[in-house]
Amino acid sequence: MAILRRLISLILPSILLTGCYEIFDPGLDIAPVLCINSIITAGEPIEVDVTRTWTFDDQTAEYDHNVSDARVTVYANGVRQGEDYVPAEGDVIRIVAESPVYGCAEAEVKVPVAASLDNISYTATVTDIWKDDRYGMCADLDFNIRLRMTIHDVDIATDDYFRLDYNWEHPSGCKFYIGELDYNSEPIFKEHMGAFETITGSDDEILTVFSDRRFAGNSYTLDLFFNRGGYRVNSSSYDEEMLDCSVNLTLSTVSHSYYAGSIYNWQREMGGIDDLSDLGFAQPIWGYSNVSTGAGVVAARSCVEYTISLKDFIKSALE
Repeated sequence: MAILRRLISLILPSILLTGCYEIFDPGLDIAPVLCINSIITAGEPIEVDVTRTWTFDDQTAEYDHNVSDARVTVYANGVRQGEDYVPAEGDVIRIVAESPVYGCAEAEVKVPVAASLDNISYTATVTDIWKDDRYGMCADLDFNIRLRMTIHDVDIATDDYFRLDYNWEHPSGCKFYIGELDYNSEPIFKEHMGAFETITGSDDEILTVFSDRRFAGNSYTLDLFFNRGGYRVNSSSYDEEMLDCSVNLTLSTVSHSYYAGSIYNWQREMGGIDDLSDLGFAQPIWGYSNVSTGAGVVAARSCVEYTISLKDFIKSALE
């Protein structure tokens, strides 16, 4: 993005100096419509957010665009559901929202089947260590860690989409950080990028959303490299429970609407092409929506979770 910003800084002054302007009233006569947003997760109750659209000059609606009179109905596999319905993998969900003022909106999505993970392993390398055994449990540990896991494609007959999330946990009394994910270690996270994003530096900000286009009907091993991780402890007494740090991995199989919406948001925020379109040097990026009114995204996902304990590594490094 740094290259793109420098390019814009060179172009924009010349435009301001040589151009002219006039006050333009577009006279928009666009009626607001309902907007539906929902991320449906297999095994969890459905939550639906219903709002309305507004024009750029409607400052009141910009801060308050809720629709209090909206009536929401959820259908699963063609059958109307009650509030106690919990979606399952393979269910086809249709959400219908109706308002006396803003009309009707609806969207349909299929809850995907969760992928399977196996061959999960890690290797960790100590980059720096300091410890003082005179004061119970006092140490600083720096490390790099590489995680590997194999994903099995869900269905050879369909295009499948995924998202990887991770976080870490540690007991109170110590500090632990898994490190920064090096996106260059796993090229699948850049599959939606082209030469333009590389030239402008947009590939510095990556999504952990990807498809099965590289391994349709087969398996793929994700290779995740984290650098500059650390563990810090300062205790007056030795307590082995303070070594119990872990990394939590969540692989979600997501609907196409989830994938497409994520790519659009990335293009808007990080892609660079949106900056050029604002200056008139590229076509505008049209927003993605699978709602009948063209406003909002209804998506679905199924998740599988796995926890990697780093206790043995930390214990061994400090001994």
